[in-house]
Amino acid sequence: MRIGSRGRLLVAVLGLALGASACTGTSTDKPVDGKVTTLTIATSFAVKDLDPLESGFWAPEFGFGALLMKPVAGGKLVPWLLESAPAQAGPTTWTLKLRPNLTFQNGKPLDGAALAAAMTFSLTDNSSVKPMLPGATAKADGPLTVTLTTAKPTSYVPSLLAHESMFPIFDHAGYLPVKGKPAELIAARIWSGPYTVTGLTSEAMTMTPTPGYTVSTPKLEKLTVRFIPDAQARILAVQHGEADLALYPPTSAARELQGRADAVFLNQAAGTAAEGFQLVLNPRTGPLAEVEVRRALSHAIDYGQLATQVMNGLYDTSVGFYPAFLPYAARNQTFDQARANTLLDAAGWAKAADGTRAKAGKPLAFTLLTYPQQPDSKTVAVAVQAQLKTVGFTVEVRQIDDVTATVKQPAGWDAAVMGNGAIDWTQTDPVTPIIANFTPGGDNNYGGVDDPELTRLAAQLAETFDPAARDTLMARVQQIVIEEKVYSLYLALKRVPVVASPKLRGYAVPPVALLWVDAY
Repeated sequence: MRIGSRGRLLVAVLGLALGASACTGTSTDKPVDGKVTTLTIATSFAVKDLDPLESGFWAPEFGFGALLMKPVAGGKLVPWLLESAPAQAGPTTWTLKLRPNLTFQNGKPLDGAALAAAMTFSLTDNSSVKPMLPGATAKADGPLTVTLTTAKPTSYVPSLLAHESMFPIFDHAGYLPVKGKPAELIAARIWSGPYTVTGLTSEAMTMTPTPGYTVSTPKLEKLTVRFIPDAQARILAVQHGEADLALYPPTSAARELQGRADAVFLNQAAGTAAEGFQLVLNPRTGPLAEVEVRRALSHAIDYGQLATQVMNGLYDTSVGFYPAFLPYAARNQTFDQARANTLLDAAGWAKAADGTRAKAGKPLAFTLLTYPQQPDSKTVAVAVQAQLKTVGFTVEVRQIDDVTATVKQPAGWDAAVMGNGAIDWTQTDPVTPIIANFTPGGDNNYGGVDDPELTRLAAQLAETFDPAARDTLMARVQQIVIEEKVYSLYLALKRVPVVASPKLRGYAVPPVALLWVDAY
């Protein structure tokens, strides 16, 4: 989860800005001026430093880093820094061959030895990687070649190489002397992307083309990322010509911008959304510790209404653990208000005259957290609050700045609406999210799930290469997570939106990963 940021425009004029009447458009429209040489992006999440562990996932998104493989549309991976796709030399051995003549931004060679050092760092220090590849090693065995050896056969290795949070590619030798020194990290130019960071403050990050970059030709002369936490202020920045793209706009902006000529609301095509808002549950505390309560909660939520009405049809309806377009998705997340009431009655939660429920003097109540960096999270939460009220839940919606820090604690929270997906960032791997979210040691296992069957299934999936056998195992995982234990729910799938300036009306919202400047 990406939390934090600074930077602000005057909010006092926001009402005037949006009260006036951007033409709306689709990402297939043609650019107005045909060429973009400078780009300013306004985002809610601040890049606090260039440390690979703390901020490495921003590197491919904003162009100052590149990955070994690149996710593209259609659920495919293509070589990025690698010359060819990783080759499996044995059940636990993968050969990675770099493109020739690669360098880091500081001019040092990105060769086999440098790649092995960066990957070894992730294998030992990156909490996202460690549960995925325990006991794995990376060794240089040629000028441009690295052998990755896993402790067990691991089906999802190629996807890990294309995931923004797993293996950031940077100059490890150049990093160590400046670790923990933000200004010196910038000067060290340890990254491997087409754009080099020249400045980073609490307000913005500036970049220029990396000299001699050989993977592709950077098209921009200057790239700026501004950190503006207020959603309406980001949109206003676009309308006033102070930014070209506003990321993470609220869905309501689509309607508010209709008829204007100074901004365009764009989003992904219907039926393609793979990530959205997950209802993260803490089954260790309060009423949600009862599995029957969690089952009732799952049936009391109208997922279709969230997508089509609450979010104005700009979200896809969530049908379960995986998006509906995936062939292995089980459609087992269903709205059934009568079933919800029956489950609560049978569990002893008596309904009072005012419609609320209680048992043994304790109310059927919990707090639902949201966070301002994703403004739609509160909209979704308030709608869920109203839906749950109809079956007797009392829900308090509370917005906090750093929701991730809160849910990482075992106590002190009940539930949270968080941006996440059950398929990985590359949209090619359905297994690693199971490990991350629902096994001990998983980086996103906020609910502290320790289910022996799920853990066993996750281990089996990691070693399963046959699609049919994989699908059988995943069917059981979906049954446990959504129907039987209800460890988590997926509320609505967000068709990633941006607000663009008129000159970028032809901007293609990234169809897979959030590679915002990949076209440039």
